[in-house]
Amino acid sequence: MIASLSGIRGVPNQDLGLEDVSRFAQNFATAAGSGKVLLGRDTRASGPMLARAVAAGIMSRGVDVLDCGILSTPALFRQSRVNGLPAVMVSASHNEPQFNGMKFIVDGAGIGQETLEAVLNGKKPIGKVPNGTYRPPPMLRYVDDLVEKFGAGSCEGVKVALDLGGGAAISHSPRLLKRLGCEVVSINDTCGVFSRKVDPVADDLGLLRKVVRKGNCDVGFGFDCDGDRLVVVDSSGKKRSGDYMLTLAISELLRGRQERKVVVSLDTTQAIDDVAKRAGAEVFRAKVGEANVVGAMKKEGANLGGEGSSGGLIDGTFNYCRDSMLAAIVISQGIKRIGRKLYGSVPVYHQERMALDIQKQKAAKGIKRIAALYENPDMTDGVKVTTGRRSWVLARPSGTEDVVRVSAEADSEAAAAGNMKAFAKKLVELSR
Repeated sequence: MIASLSGIRGVPNQDLGLEDVSRFAQNFATAAGSGKVLLGRDTRASGPMLARAVAAGIMSRGVDVLDCGILSTPALFRQSRVNGLPAVMVSASHNEPQFNGMKFIVDGAGIGQETLEAVLNGKKPIGKVPNGTYRPPPMLRYVDDLVEKFGAGSCEGVKVALDLGGGAAISHSPRLLKRLGCEVVSINDTCGVFSRKVDPVADDLGLLRKVVRKGNCDVGFGFDCDGDRLVVVDSSGKKRSGDYMLTLAISELLRGRQERKVVVSLDTTQAIDDVAKRAGAEVFRAKVGEANVVGAMKKEGANLGGEGSSGGLIDGTFNYCRDSMLAAIVISQGIKRIGRKLYGSVPVYHQERMALDIQKQKAAKGIKRIAALYENPDMTDGVKVTTGRRSWVLARPSGTEDVVRVSAEADSEAAAAGNMKAFAKKLVELSR
């Protein structure tokens, strides 16, 4: 089991027991201090089992459960924000189907370290507690709120292909885009049937690329299981990176709003700096992880942010989480505005990423040693060093898996791959 600000993840009935799930839910209900908690889940086979354990834990603390059923993580974040209620999302996000877990939401945003500690280590109150009740959800607002924000018919004529990945985006994505005027074709649209990797960033999205080419679609969108990540397939059928998607979306949002600050994770492409400079905005870098980016957004007073590595756009005017549908709508509106020329409207750098199986204690030692070899290394999250005028390398322990991630970016694919491999080799040597 892994616990972080991103949530709790593990394999049910192996390293994530139902007693643990219920205990964490009990502790969250106490820490959140509300008489009601929203509950949602994605489409994993273990979802109903874990959702019941979560509900039982919450109700045992005298708190009512409002069960929203299957919906995306962004939809639950929005519901929490609109209703002013804490929420639990049963999901392991982009992890493969055998995994599951819990995400915790308070006031429409992820929790901080203090609440996480309370979830993991809280103690049961002394004395009798009345049982909470199990109730139907309030009216779900996500689809209507997005239509209201962007306008019905605002994407009229854009032909969109969706790879819903068997996940929770099935519950709203096709009908939402149709209400906005898109012509929609969808694949992998049966809940709980996973015919590709859950993470669209890690999958080649071969079927979606084929559908886009053969159907002459303007764009293809690939989603993960809980519907917060988004990957773009352009009109030629080429899969684009999560960093490219984020750059494209933020570029479009900057042109239409008076935003002067953007916050992205340390491993996000430098193309964000280019489009921000063009719009007269400043870029701030945060530790990797949605909660860290959101925390920095609030600190800096920024409304726009995201993480390129996870294909996640965050628009704080609507949601304080990665929101795939919001990003998809922004990009679709850009295509309606200037057509397929949109794909060439932002700069592109080449990124390479890999994971190293190094024990965290040894990795920490290696990172410290490797930092000493460079002048002015960035130690915000692991170690990031500049390797050229427009190139960098980052090594950092993962917050969701027991690995060390190495990322590199440069003007060319060969340069990025070479820098990443050389840096990874050096890190392995220095971690012994």
